[in-house]
Amino acid sequence: MSASDYRVIVGLEVHVQLATRTKMFSAATCIFGRPPNTQVDPPSLGLPGSLPVINRQAVDLAVTAALALGCDIHPFSVFDRKHYFYPDLPKNYQISQYDRPYCTGGGLTIDDEDGSTCFIPLTRIHMEEDAGKLIHQDQGRFSEVDLNRAGTPLIEIVSEPAIASPYQAYAFLVELKRVLKYCQVSDCEMQEGSLRCDANVSIRPAGQSGLGTKVEIKNLNSFRAVEAALRYEVQNQVALHRAGRYDEVVQETKLWDPDARVTRSMRGKEGDADYRYFPDPDLPPLCLSDGHIAGLRDALPELPRTRQERLMASHGLNPAVAAELTAERPVAEYFEALLAAGAPARAAANWTREEALRLAGARGLPMAEAAPVATMAALIALVEEGQVARVVAKGACDDLFAGTEEPRAFFAARGMLQERNDDRLAEWIEAAIAAHPAAVVDFAAGQHKAIGRLIGAVMKASGGSADPKAVQEALRRRLADCQG
Repeated sequence: MSASDYRVIVGLEVHVQLATRTKMFSAATCIFGRPPNTQVDPPSLGLPGSLPVINRQAVDLAVTAALALGCDIHPFSVFDRKHYFYPDLPKNYQISQYDRPYCTGGGLTIDDEDGSTCFIPLTRIHMEEDAGKLIHQDQGRFSEVDLNRAGTPLIEIVSEPAIASPYQAYAFLVELKRVLKYCQVSDCEMQEGSLRCDANVSIRPAGQSGLGTKVEIKNLNSFRAVEAALRYEVQNQVALHRAGRYDEVVQETKLWDPDARVTRSMRGKEGDADYRYFPDPDLPPLCLSDGHIAGLRDALPELPRTRQERLMASHGLNPAVAAELTAERPVAEYFEALLAAGAPARAAANWTREEALRLAGARGLPMAEAAPVATMAALIALVEEGQVARVVAKGACDDLFAGTEEPRAFFAARGMLQERNDDRLAEWIEAAIAAHPAAVVDFAAGQHKAIGRLIGAVMKASGGSADPKAVQEALRRRLADCQG
């Protein structure tokens, strides 16, 4: 059998930290980057007699995520204790949800590798608290425990085993992040631990039903790492099947080694019975009213895929540009503000993706502060009207947006408004032709790229004030006269 004779089955378990300041069941803060063990309290330390109290904001964010993903919200759900013994879990159990989660179903539409779309269904989403973090010493025999994360509010999003390729897994995560950030459920920063993913993968011969032996992969620190780890593990399992070594594919947990780009065995995979789930006696069932759910549904923003399709239909943007503009909600809002200010769609898209994003990143400011919409719209108008060369406008952006001058006044004061005097333009063209006779000969011989040397000479003579489009048109006419 070849690799194409096998079918890949992938399921993802995505842990998402909810965008709250305090923990899931206590008032301790959970802000990234604080010194170790400075965000703890009796419940997160597991001290005897301390009782959990559910975080209402965390519940609202969890329900918002479920609504955005098309899940069925259950008005009645239960919190359970999931037992395991590890140094980063002081209580020796995690508060989670097991057989009565707050929502089930739903899913995401994604773009596949060939440009087609497919729907990836979800099994469920449930709420839970995070564990702490073990810090292993580079030199030495000890590990240290930081309990700042203990009790941080999470949702775990579990897909159906319906992802058919490593690329689909990558695309699912990209789309999931886009939706969650749009709804302000989470910042989804993998490097800060607010989005983490475990992948379950198996293969089966084409034509067979059922699932093969599942391997879980952990230590995946980027979406591309998820894709790479799955590709390696699929190739590994296919090779073992083709060699008849089926017994070497066992249910286990593996770690992804990003340096060697291989998966390595970590431990045997636990089963649900190992966790000894039972309802947490300290927490009552979670009851969500229809009115509360409806209010959260009404507060949902326009979701990114819907917005992307609207921009394509209304403004003729190609799918890649529309996807880039809607990847982040502030970017999409900035682009649409430029449209409202009168900027043409394609120009607004280009200036948003290039200069506005660059300025925001360089200055560490929101786009609307780093490059105010009114100023950017006025700049685009000057370029579109041919009054300022695009290359000149782009080169002046840092200085323009660092000050308060109106764009026309800014460029006029610096002699950057494009020269439209036909007599001056004719002088510059004659001087360029006289200075570059070889370019004239090359152009006449059919080497049309030679006109670039002449355009450059005219632009240099004008100090950048000539309109490049007008220069090229006038040069072509003059060169045609020379040949005639």
